Amino acid sequence: MINIIISIIVYFFLIILQFVIPKYMPFNIWMLYPNFILMFVVYTALNKGIMKGQLTGFFYGLTWDVLSTDIFGVRTLSFTIAGYLAGSFNKKLNKNQPLTQIIVMAIGLIITHLILNVVYLILPESETVFVQSFELSYLMIFNIIVNIVLAPLIFKIFLFIDKIFIEN
Repeated sequence: MINIIISIIVYFFLIILQFVIPKYMPFNIWMLYPNFILMFVVYTALNKGIMKGQLTGFFYGLTWDVLSTDIFGVRTLSFTIAGYLAGSFNKKLNKNQPLTQIIVMAIGLIITHLILNVVYLILPESETVFVQSFELSYLMIFNIIVNIVLAPLIFKIFLFIDKIFIEN
């Protein structure tokens, strides 16, 4: 029962962290802030396997799609695929090494950004599709750098939460 309560608290905390806090950050001009939800999806998949990674990616992606104005289903698809790919490394790599976390997080970020770019090219929301595509591609590099630099630290925080609350 306590695991479910802690999971719900973590869920709402991550949603607030992803959607509310970036609106009030002073350096939000370039829209460079960590993707905490994707970090959690990759962390869960890397530590708990393919199925938990896919389910986490699906539910967090679905929540993102419901709360945003993007094309519905894009985040659900991309986070589910990222969860699957990260989960496939579960037993093959040392998941506690920062380099492994950085590489798997970079793979997840690249996959999600590629899916976003492809979907925006296929289903443009406006006539400025080339501008949007360029912005996504241009910001993708900086976004990946910000996320992979923070990934080992955030993974340690998630591991601490797992050890203190979930496993006891």
